[in-house]
Amino acid sequence: MASRIAREHSIETPYSWVIALASLATLALSMGASYLAVISVPFLEADFGWSRSAASSLYSATTLGAGVGGIVMGYYVTKVGVRAALHVAAAAILVGCILAALADSLTTLLAPAFLFIGMVGMGCGFAPLIANASLWFDRNRGLAIAVVSCGQTVSGGIWQVVFEPLVVAHGWRAVYIGYGLFAAAIIIPLSLFHRGEPPELARMRAQTASGTAPASEQHLPEINKNVLTLLLGLAIVGCCVAMSMPIAQMVAYCSTLGYGTAVGAEIGSLLLICSAISRLAFGVVSDRIGGVNTILIGSSLQCAMLSLFIFFDSQEQLYIIGAMFGLVFGGIVPAYGMAVRDLFPAREAAKRTGYVYFFGYIGMGGGGLVGAMVYDITLSYPAAFGVGVAFNVANIALILFIKGLVFARTPKGLVLAAA
Repeated sequence: MASRIAREHSIETPYSWVIALASLATLALSMGASYLAVISVPFLEADFGWSRSAASSLYSATTLGAGVGGIVMGYYVTKVGVRAALHVAAAAILVGCILAALADSLTTLLAPAFLFIGMVGMGCGFAPLIANASLWFDRNRGLAIAVVSCGQTVSGGIWQVVFEPLVVAHGWRAVYIGYGLFAAAIIIPLSLFHRGEPPELARMRAQTASGTAPASEQHLPEINKNVLTLLLGLAIVGCCVAMSMPIAQMVAYCSTLGYGTAVGAEIGSLLLICSAISRLAFGVVSDRIGGVNTILIGSSLQCAMLSLFIFFDSQEQLYIIGAMFGLVFGGIVPAYGMAVRDLFPAREAAKRTGYVYFFGYIGMGGGGLVGAMVYDITLSYPAAFGVGVAFNVANIALILFIKGLVFARTPKGLVLAAA
């Protein structure tokens, strides 16, 4: 594991943590739009007379766009560097928010959310920033990935309680414009912290020039890397469909129960704040036991906590279960980034991370939409959560299969070489 690397041979420096913290802050800002979409669901229903699933499709369009962008913009980030890409992302978020605020139909709302906010704006963020940060660490890589990915949960924890009263007071259109202006104004200065080449890439280039292959690329197990990437992608779909149901539907769920949107926003924020705390703890764990094992533990606990939403729905119970759910699911998403670095060589980090998180965004966006569709059909959120549990069980089965596949061929279960 990364923690076994001696300090004197490590690529880590204090500036590595500057990169991680700047990336965290950037994600916390850039991903706010997805949580604004969550808060806006009841208000879109009221303004346009849409169904729950139609109103929830704004969240789905934003997150699916981010998933596509994680691949497309991942290549762009590799070409131009993180700093320049974040300038483009800031402009895209601003343009997308303005266009969304001017929308008068579902199509004119979803198009800028998918293309500008999601694909270009958020697409330059999550997967590329996690992949980039991982190249600045070797001893504490799991913790660093967890720190960066905390931007996602910190974003939800802060923005939901900020957005809800603003949308009530000023309307969702005005809040979209205000958020776009604020995010763009802060992301550009944060981009200035990204300078220089990641030391992992510099070390690999030097080793290649000297004719010495990195130790992580000398092992050639008989596993097709594309197949393994696909398996990780399918696994994260099941995980994220289950994960996103409480996240994407909590405001609407609490509104349906008569508790109000403010309570839903508070529970959603509590859930994500707890997730941020646990994400750091799971990051330390993944440095010790690896990404695949961390995913298995987190997914199993998530499945158990999600099941509780089926049986308990009082306001007090939802606060407690929401906090517990956040504490157990927090480490799963960054563990997939750690698994990619465990299983693939550094030079493929951005590409493979983008592919896997693309599937994750499909799960996150699709989960919110599936939950809303099940509710529209059954008028029952417990039924929707039951569907989420089924996806979670499928996820656990796939992770067990991956664990057996990899560890049967690589006893240490660490690295797949680049052929």
